[in-house]
Amino acid sequence: MKNSRKIVAILLAMVVLVGITGCLQSSSSVKGNVTGKVFDSNGKALHKARVEIYGANNSVLTDELGRYTITGVEPGQKKLVATFDKKSVVKIVDIVRGETLENADLTFSVIDGLPPVITEVAVGSLTENLAVITWKTSESADSTVDYATGPVGLTPYTMLASDPSMLTDHQITLSGLLPGQTYHFRVRSLDFERNEGVSSEYQFTTPSGDAPAIPLNFVVESPTVMEKITLSWLSNTESDLAGYNIYRSESASGNFTRINANPVSSGVGNTTYQDEGLKIACKYYYRLKAVDVAGNESQPSLTLSVVTPGILSENRTWKALESPYIVQGDIRIRGGAVLTIEPGTEIRFTQKDSIPDAQGSAMADLIVQGGLMAVGTENQRILFTSAESFPRKSIWGGIYFLGTNQPENMLRYATVMFADMGIRSEGSTPSVENCEFGLCGLGLNIGLSTALNVRYNTIRDCDVGMVSANSNIRNNLFIDNQTGCSLLGNDYFENNTVDCLIGVQVDAGNPVIKNNIIAYTGSTKAIYGINQTVSLATPTVSFNDFFNYTYAQNGTNGTGTANIEVDPLFVGGTPYSYQLQRIANGNASDSPCLTAGEAGAQQGRYGP
Repeated sequence: MKNSRKIVAILLAMVVLVGITGCLQSSSSVKGNVTGKVFDSNGKALHKARVEIYGANNSVLTDELGRYTITGVEPGQKKLVATFDKKSVVKIVDIVRGETLENADLTFSVIDGLPPVITEVAVGSLTENLAVITWKTSESADSTVDYATGPVGLTPYTMLASDPSMLTDHQITLSGLLPGQTYHFRVRSLDFERNEGVSSEYQFTTPSGDAPAIPLNFVVESPTVMEKITLSWLSNTESDLAGYNIYRSESASGNFTRINANPVSSGVGNTTYQDEGLKIACKYYYRLKAVDVAGNESQPSLTLSVVTPGILSENRTWKALESPYIVQGDIRIRGGAVLTIEPGTEIRFTQKDSIPDAQGSAMADLIVQGGLMAVGTENQRILFTSAESFPRKSIWGGIYFLGTNQPENMLRYATVMFADMGIRSEGSTPSVENCEFGLCGLGLNIGLSTALNVRYNTIRDCDVGMVSANSNIRNNLFIDNQTGCSLLGNDYFENNTVDCLIGVQVDAGNPVIKNNIIAYTGSTKAIYGINQTVSLATPTVSFNDFFNYTYAQNGTNGTGTANIEVDPLFVGGTPYSYQLQRIANGNASDSPCLTAGEAGAQQGRYGP
């Protein structure tokens, strides 16, 4: 009985085991499998392509041979998806229950890893400002040219030109090239798969081409605003004109630097340009060139120059090598600043004042509130004169010292011609020695200054040679002025030679007039040796020689002794010399003025 039970239990276990096995076999046989390979269109197996049933959660990667296997696929029509390098292909497959679908291969378009092959690189249609670059590629690709100035290997590439069109025959035009310039270049092409082919390096040189004509009627206009100059010229007519380049220098022989970043555009009829931010009392030189689109420049125009007027607040030097300086508007030297003028320098002033100063005249002036060092030499005099083609008396303003006691105020061996007032000084102490003043309305007007040394100067052909008050006037020549000198204060007028219609006029004060020769050399008598115009003046007149005047002294009520009235016996000749005759020099007699001065000294300009 016991054995019977065991047999029954074993049979039951076998039934259960068979049932379970049957269920497993039944469930497995419901699903199917799929296998295959993934290739590109050239038959190359693609490793690690991802293959999956669309919408399911199962995916696999291909092996080195491009093989894959997906198991447990629900039966029915399915989308089999393969993905490689961000691209996907789909294949529709039928999965049969319990079966394996084999050879479910998927094919991609060719995955290209090779760059285009570049051949037949050439340069064609080469002109002064463009070049056409051509080449071929082994497959369709875009076009790029990298290029730069200079021969191969000299500089890195700085420019490029490109075309995105996918072609096998390529052509790129490089424009805006400079004439006569060497360029190096290479070409590049990208295919559809972004593989890039790069050529070797090549070079070419553009032809020079023809330059534009020199611009005409180049003019530097008179300055009307401080620190700014306007230039104008007649516009060129070339069809390929790009504009104009303007070059500036502070020296006629110096380096000319281009002042415009880009070519100045051509105007209709005339073209103008304003140069700004300039220094005051500086002489600038300008040259103009036309330039075409190829970069060809014309020959330069004539070099023009201009001196910038205005208020000078820094030291400046005017050089003889840059002469002449044409001053078209007032220049004011501010306190603390010094204008130094080298020996041999020539300064010319215009009658028209383009930038009038409130304290100047109606004509161009040099106004000194700081310092003026105009020190020439006997052989290299400094010249202040008119800029007009036909100058005449009083045709420019003059040099005006205004409220300055700077020690640098000094004129030595300077010549001042055609000024309205050669020097005008108010509240200032300039020193004026060995200078010449000619054809001025008034040679020196120092009536509002004191303690001046004015000596060894020649003042001639002026309406009035000098007006002075409280100054030291010694050893000067006054020649052919209507009035030699007008005294207004406690001046010392000593050892001067005067040859004028009116020698000395006393208009005020208590001047000391001694040791002078006041002699008229004309063919008839002049009017007054000394003419006192106000009764309150009390001049001291001593040791002077008066000759050839109708009245040696008129209206004088001052004191004085030892005056004589004799021919001074000038040496004369041509040019006329106011030196005194001496027997020792071959003359018939000695001049009486050699010993007629105070303490037996020589009278006149060449005395002590």
